[in-house]
Amino acid sequence: MALPASIALASSLNFQVKLFGNRPSQLHRCSQSQFHPRYQISPMCFMGVTMPYFGEPSNEKGKLRIIGEQLWEAVPVSIKNFPWKKAENILLERLLFLGKDAMKWFLVTYFFFSFLSDVIVSIFRNQELMIPFGLLVGCLMTDFLKVTSQEVFPSSEETDLSWHLLGIGCFYVLLKLISLSFAVQGPIFLLHVSNGGLMQVLWLWRNFLKENVVTS
Repeated sequence: MALPASIALASSLNFQVKLFGNRPSQLHRCSQSQFHPRYQISPMCFMGVTMPYFGEPSNEKGKLRIIGEQLWEAVPVSIKNFPWKKAENILLERLLFLGKDAMKWFLVTYFFFSFLSDVIVSIFRNQELMIPFGLLVGCLMTDFLKVTSQEVFPSSEETDLSWHLLGIGCFYVLLKLISLSFAVQGPIFLLHVSNGGLMQVLWLWRNFLKENVVTS
């Protein structure tokens, strides 16, 4: 009973050898290493099989580069010669101008409503004398901050004064928000100082715009 089994095993081995005999020598060596455990699998077997797959990304990059070049050639000459860098600079300047304009009107609206509310609160608490005193201190502080900012951040263009005034206005808005974060009996004086500072900022901004219109 053992004889037919050995014959079948030998015939199957012969069939496998014939099957791999027509393969390339490298794959043949790989198959031999699998059928003979005493052989070690050579790294060249894996390199020979996997190298074609590693070559595919470079081919894909080459195809993408060719497609990109063809698309660029199909683009009209007027679009190629369009000054995109100049258009980008103009767009950024326009956005900055709109941002400054929006911040200016925000400060005006905020000053108007906050000033009315602070006056009402001061009258309700019988602290009317804080109103003129706080406004005076805020105006003087704005002039001091304007001179200091121009000395610390010197500018070659007079138009940069608007940035100094914008920064000072944001400082007073922040000071007002900090003052409002206290309790109900918070410092009314700081609120009126912020109102006076914003009022002086808006006044300086108005004079600055008027001077620019006259010079232009």
